[in-house]
Amino acid sequence: MLDLGRDVEDFFDPSFLSELESLADLPQGEPHPSAPASLPEKLSTFLDPHPHDGVVQRLDEAGFLALPPALLTERTNALLAICREGGTGDAVLAVENFVVFFQALVPTLREDAARAIKAVFFHLVPTLIHIAYNDFGEGEDAREEGRRALRLLENILIEISSVRLAPSEGQLVFKSIDQLTSFIGVGDYTLANEIISTRLLSIISRNKLTRALYRLMEVEVSIQVYLKERLGYPTPSLRVPEDFEALREYGPIRVLSEEGLDGVVRRFVQVQLPDLPILRDIVLRLVPAQGGAHHDLRFDGLGTAELDVPPGTYGMGLLYEPGD
Repeated sequence: MLDLGRDVEDFFDPSFLSELESLADLPQGEPHPSAPASLPEKLSTFLDPHPHDGVVQRLDEAGFLALPPALLTERTNALLAICREGGTGDAVLAVENFVVFFQALVPTLREDAARAIKAVFFHLVPTLIHIAYNDFGEGEDAREEGRRALRLLENILIEISSVRLAPSEGQLVFKSIDQLTSFIGVGDYTLANEIISTRLLSIISRNKLTRALYRLMEVEVSIQVYLKERLGYPTPSLRVPEDFEALREYGPIRVLSEEGLDGVVRRFVQVQLPDLPILRDIVLRLVPAQGGAHHDLRFDGLGTAELDVPPGTYGMGLLYEPGD
């Protein structure tokens, strides 16, 4: 389902992969006897040929995946129009938000991830139409759980869109998502949320934390080696401002200077942070050797932070602290 090539590093380590396998092996949801029928005429409006855009056959999954960006937008806009005819309530708004989310997400994806996520969306189209016309179910609890199910699905798609999955991982992740959409399709929103979404998000989140901490450890080792070779320090340390000149050259850590229009010179510390997708989640902690409060410098998207601390010698460490 998701073919990223054999040279891609596995995203999930063995312990998390085992959890993912057990989640993917859960049975899919079965239709409720009371589940209302879909709206075949509305679905046909979405799937029927659109000769003006060159699509002359009834749209199937392969055809949907092959739509170029402009035609994909046009076809999903047609779905928005169909769903808006269902009413003006919260259900229609939730469906509309999900379709717009999909339209915004797809252009940001690599081709392999885009195909897999477009397949998820295509399988969900009948359910989206049904929800727009029949709501999420009877009672406010059902409606709230239904809206939550779509929000959690958005969160899952965002999380996996930012990583490169090996083929075996992609098959397990999207098998779990297929199960999730089947539960949503039959109105088992609580099962969708608690059995699939919450567990899958937990697996991804905990695994990303483990990976981030491992990557930070690698970066700290490279900084320690560099500072020992460059300045002779046995532990990662920085003297302010004595070490600024020695750390101007490109390396695992360096100090940059920038003079503003007001003539004030500002110092910045830059750390090379490979394989960490969101550099703003990383904080450089400077601990004064002479005692006193530490300084936490949060990096920007380039792995750079302003170095505005009092003169002195500081021990250094990297922290993983995702921002709000």
